[in-house]
Amino acid sequence: MRRLVLLLFVAFTGCTVATGATSMVPTASVTPTRSQAAQTPDPAPVSPVPDRPVFVAAAGAWVDAIDAAVAGRDVSVAVGLGNRIVYRNRSETPRVLASNEKLLTSMAALDILGAGYRFRTAAATADAVRNGVLRGDLWLIGGGDPTLTTTDLATLAARLADAGLRRISGGIVGDTSAFNRGWWAPGWLPHISRAFVDRPTALRLAAPGAATEDAAAAAFRTALLDGGIAVGGRSTTGAAPEGTETLATDRSPPLSVLLAHQNHESDNLYAELTAKLLGAVSTQRPGSTAAGARAIRSWATTYGVEAAVRDGSGLSDLDRTSALGVVTLLLAAQRRTWYPTFERSLPTGGTGTLAGRLIGLPVHAKTGTLFVRPASTLSGYVTTRNGRTVAFSVLTHDLPETTAEAIEDAVVRALAGASIG
Repeated sequence: MRRLVLLLFVAFTGCTVATGATSMVPTASVTPTRSQAAQTPDPAPVSPVPDRPVFVAAAGAWVDAIDAAVAGRDVSVAVGLGNRIVYRNRSETPRVLASNEKLLTSMAALDILGAGYRFRTAAATADAVRNGVLRGDLWLIGGGDPTLTTTDLATLAARLADAGLRRISGGIVGDTSAFNRGWWAPGWLPHISRAFVDRPTALRLAAPGAATEDAAAAAFRTALLDGGIAVGGRSTTGAAPEGTETLATDRSPPLSVLLAHQNHESDNLYAELTAKLLGAVSTQRPGSTAAGARAIRSWATTYGVEAAVRDGSGLSDLDRTSALGVVTLLLAAQRRTWYPTFERSLPTGGTGTLAGRLIGLPVHAKTGTLFVRPASTLSGYVTTRNGRTVAFSVLTHDLPETTAEAIEDAVVRALAGASIG
């Protein structure tokens, strides 16, 4: 097991770890800001909800309005309040989630890692440092940070200089082993899906394209030289050896901040990196998309929900969960301490991927769209007229986008105008 995997596990156990158009929207620009001061809190233990929500049919004008919106169409809808399902229509049929899959990724990450988890990038060595001289290579080991910049690498170099490092006899090596370099999942469409997510490697710069291990290692070498540390060798890539010692670390913004960006912009890269991290933590092995998908699926089962999970972003049209399953998880989230963080991570009416939609309504929801094999989804929370927050999920397929969005919006409007006890 590579040292970074051990670092990730220690971070998890001892410290604190598309628009909704998933397959047709390029990766969003990086916006979160960084902070080095805050400590990472312990993650909250995952504990299953004792009972699944029970169905107690409601009645009223809002029910009639939703019935009218979905009439004659193969659309799944579920609405929940507290520990009750108060409305359902074809709600138990597994559906393609598109970017609604990011809801599952977000909730699993918050439950397993904690809202304060920070991705870590380490400068490490397998050789001795004596009198300010490292006689060997310096390894740059990523932990999946999607926000890593050349400025952060300059800060990392400054930390090494402040610690007394003056010369490196070897080179700078970007580690390729903390996550596998896989760039595919079952259900990704050949030559299409990859166009909307950069390769999710553990070490990469926050820049579009192939700014992965080699680019990061080269940038770090430049930062070291600019910081007054002599480097004898060139920058390369490779698998970090066992037994490396960390000399300095850089941390990402907390998970709470990253998820707000991920879900507002439907950023596929952020979601895929988070999934790989979950895979690394759950297996104590290099993170992979498949392991991350298993971790998310296993997490869902602790709440009694069967979910077919293939990736973290929803690019796969094999990601399938029922509307009832989604609402069950959304209701369970309301009982967790991280719920306010999760709710804030979702776009409100007129913002993020809801730009131009549901403006002025008290809604926090995640959109999802796959175009090539049509699917449109909207799931989240809305506050009713009498002040109750209900969870909802609307999953459509094989409908024109405008028709699907009109149905989704009609459901939200009906709920926002309802009085539900």
